[in-house]
Amino acid sequence: MATSFRGPKKKVTYYLLCFSVIGVLVAAADEYGRRFLTFEEAREIVSAFASSGAPIGELPDAGSWSHWIEACDRDIRERVNRGYEDSISNLILYGTTFTTRPRLESTNEAVTGEGVLTAAGRERVGDFAAALARNPKGERLRFAASFFSGRGITGAKVQPVLEANLTRFMAEQRQYQSTLETAGKASDPGQLLFTRSTLYQERGLSVDTSLFPNYALEDTLRAMLRKGALTAGGIRSVAIVGPGLDFADKRGGYDYYPLQTIQPFAMLEAVARLGLGAADQVEVTAFDLNPAVLSHIREAAEGARAGHVYTIQLPRDSQVAWNPEAVAYWKNFGAVIGHDVPPIAAPALFKGNLEARAITVKAEYVARLRAVDLDIVSQTSDQEPGKGFDLVVATNILVYYDLFHQALAKAAIARMMNPGGVLLVNHALPSQPASLLEYLGKRSVSYTAGAGYGDDVVVYRRRK
Repeated sequence: MATSFRGPKKKVTYYLLCFSVIGVLVAAADEYGRRFLTFEEAREIVSAFASSGAPIGELPDAGSWSHWIEACDRDIRERVNRGYEDSISNLILYGTTFTTRPRLESTNEAVTGEGVLTAAGRERVGDFAAALARNPKGERLRFAASFFSGRGITGAKVQPVLEANLTRFMAEQRQYQSTLETAGKASDPGQLLFTRSTLYQERGLSVDTSLFPNYALEDTLRAMLRKGALTAGGIRSVAIVGPGLDFADKRGGYDYYPLQTIQPFAMLEAVARLGLGAADQVEVTAFDLNPAVLSHIREAAEGARAGHVYTIQLPRDSQVAWNPEAVAYWKNFGAVIGHDVPPIAAPALFKGNLEARAITVKAEYVARLRAVDLDIVSQTSDQEPGKGFDLVVATNILVYYDLFHQALAKAAIARMMNPGGVLLVNHALPSQPASLLEYLGKRSVSYTAGAGYGDDVVVYRRRK
């Protein structure tokens, strides 16, 4: 695993545009400190992108900024519905609670090369539509039924919409793969980096999440502590940007247990396990713009205060060649913040292919979790001096935006952080030394015996 937390400045192409962020905090903030970024805070970003020649469309100026930033926020929030459609399509491919048919493990099993649903794809769509027409059981089915009925899609209209969404979704998956393959053949390495970093910039905002990216984050924090880039007891406040829900991710897609969020608890545990902060003192705030995610976290916190438990199911495909470190992380997850409980029994389809654990998180940790509605591209959250965030995590979030919007998000995040605070993301962001965040390095972490499945964790630090 290659690790670098210091290194010489390197010349880059416009794919990693240089810019700096300066400005004053002049906009009115609400009770959470939320407000839109001001033009003064974005002026240097706009100037850098305007002179870069990057194909990003018309940029705002001082006169159009207020209208532009509010329209940007509306446009981003409208992408949530498309994300729901994508998650529902994943559920149709992998779900087991609405059908007894085999799961569809590849694009070709669901859609032909001509972009037409296969017989197997149509059958699973039909089973899903039939389940929605009945009194649906399970959170995911109830969510899908409510989502479509809220858009006036009921009765006989449901199945054609499901088929169209699945066909579109699979066509996009093929296009993403083709785009990456083409970029990989280009002579400019910046092109591949740019492509990976902005691959989903027009895709719906997904809610899905899973356990193992948190292993990469904890492994990176451990390496930073070992190298002296972090100090024991130095983290008091953590922000999770886009914590997500375990709805039906593209790798596992398990749907036999209730919806759950993982990353807020995983980061609390990582901080406590490594001695970076005390679990009973670290505050965790989840920033998201997805109503389903916000509602889930708030209900979990309220439930914990009322004495209800919060359980996290931890299925693992035993046929995947996980490396020993990843397996150890899975086996030990929850030891600091909770205790083991019997897992929900998996469907017979998975017998012999699945190992499962479950943990109940201590109520005191769940009750303190805070969820705040915030669009990280157009909004920031003002914090009192010294009361900002020491650690911010934003994984599988900023890849949904182009470079200009990523630059705005980076500026918004930096303003929420304490000096010396750390930002962890899983791809490089537009940066230069003069910005509020300095690049520390990248750590590549594999979850399997080969290099086929893993994450890169990119580290930034708020300048003091």
